[in-house]
Amino acid sequence: MNYLTIIAAVWGICAICAVLFIRGAAQRNQEPLRVQSEREPNANRSGDYGRPV
Repeated sequence: MNYLTIIAAVWGICAICAVLFIRGAAQRNQEPLRVQSEREPNANRSGDYGRPV
């Protein structure tokens, strides 16, 4: 094999590994969105149950 072919192959493998690593490290939201139903009328209230001021 040619010297330049080997260098191109090594750089190509590094580029493919970098792309796969970045795609694997990307954050994905796997949790389905929750739809507010009529049974939950207080879903918009904050969950702060601390001491009143």
